[in-house]
Amino acid sequence: MLSVVIPASGRGWTLSEREVPAPAAGDVLVKVRASGVCSMDVRQSLGEMGYPNLVPGHEFVGEVVELGSGVSTLAVGDRVGVTWHQRWCRVCTHCVNGRLELCKKADETGIHMDGGHSEYALVHADSAVRIPDEIDDADAAALLCGGYVAYSALVDVQAGPGRSVAIVGLGGIGHLAVQYAKAMGSPRVVVVTGDEDKAGLARELGADEVIVSKGGDFSSELKGLGPVDSAVLTSEAEGALMSCVEGLAPYGRLSVLPATVDAVPLVPQRLLHYKLTVTGSSQGPRNRLGEMLELHHRSGGRVLVETHPLTEALDVIGRVAARRTRLRAVLIP
Repeated sequence: MLSVVIPASGRGWTLSEREVPAPAAGDVLVKVRASGVCSMDVRQSLGEMGYPNLVPGHEFVGEVVELGSGVSTLAVGDRVGVTWHQRWCRVCTHCVNGRLELCKKADETGIHMDGGHSEYALVHADSAVRIPDEIDDADAAALLCGGYVAYSALVDVQAGPGRSVAIVGLGGIGHLAVQYAKAMGSPRVVVVTGDEDKAGLARELGADEVIVSKGGDFSSELKGLGPVDSAVLTSEAEGALMSCVEGLAPYGRLSVLPATVDAVPLVPQRLLHYKLTVTGSSQGPRNRLGEMLELHHRSGGRVLVETHPLTEALDVIGRVAARRTRLRAVLIP
């Protein structure tokens, strides 16, 4: 089978022929139909995370073609999606409380075990989720990371009726967050983007107001429009975090998504006086995945995605790293 492989830390991607694996107990073999590429793949290819000689790809959709012993929850022919975390311990405090994504012993797809940038992938049966028939393969692959994270962040900042929301950054996550915020009932959705060409798209997707920022500092514009109750930060622009904090109303909530390792400035005094909450968000808890897929289908959500054959994977990772994709990129084996 053709697979993307990271041969050594920081050595980028290569294409390699590998044997099709056989499922062990509790696993299923999935024939991959679509596998999304995101910024975490870029970080892994640069050696910032993950292990060498693994197949990357933590958001993929495929068909179950073989069952390992003991699997009763899936059948051959099922179309399933796979996300970042697999094989939880089930006994730690986090697992018992339903926060599987925090389990210290969980395997991370494409990081600790082979992922989906391949023709076939092994998946732990309990980690797979059935994909609604109404959502096609490429869209679903992009949703398994970008949509899952966007929805989780909005839940964390309590987006919904009576709460205005700012979405900062209109990329692979941001363009979904705009749609979900409206679908969740937020009466006012503000989009902040550094790309003037995306202003029209933001309005198409449901934004009520758009700020085109020439840098990370857009706090004055946001204050001019009126402070927001909630904000979701997807941009790594310098000054964006501080501007989000400055633009929050009292008791406002901010969800921070960029996985940067850089230190960022924050003024505790404003947090104190305005009683603000700043939280990091990622995928989870698990029930939110099904909620997101249902919301996406019910609201007629759009995924702006470009597809490429698996044979073009080396070019695709370069496009994602240079931010030249149509918001989300998906590999098709």
